Amino acid sequence: MVKDFLKMKSTKELQSYNFSNIEPFTIVVVDWNSSLEFIEVVWDGLNSYIKSLNLSSYIWSSSTLYNEAQKAERKSWFESFKSENQLNAATFLEFHKTARKGNLDFGVIMDRETVKTTSMTQIEKIDNTITMRFEEFSSGKVSTKTLRLKSVLND
Repeated sequence: MVKDFLKMKSTKELQSYNFSNIEPFTIVVVDWNSSLEFIEVVWDGLNSYIKSLNLSSYIWSSSTLYNEAQKAERKSWFESFKSENQLNAATFLEFHKTARKGNLDFGVIMDRETVKTTSMTQIEKIDNTITMRFEEFSSGKVSTKTLRLKSVLND
């Protein structure tokens, strides 16, 4: 599905995508081909919900892993963090690694008996450079890949 999204010439193609036989998910599509655009795509197993988002910062919490009260509390942590920090790649990384550390049930990095956060991926675009950082928690291994675009797109 992600590969299909990457091949689309326009985000308008999302409207006609066939999500049948795909597990429920939420994905944020960032399109900077013609203008910077964030699109939230939610598939609940029966219906798809596609909406354009304001250019802002958000937090998402899995509907299958967190109840409404937990999602609200996680959102509160994020709102508090945003009000106390200048947002950039380093501070977002800090939030993801430290927010409610030790809250194994629904901290940002959680570890329940049957399910846990195993890795974190961060993508940052500056001018014509895209950097992807992947961290695997079990080994502590961090991988970084950089892609340089031929020209600057919509900054």
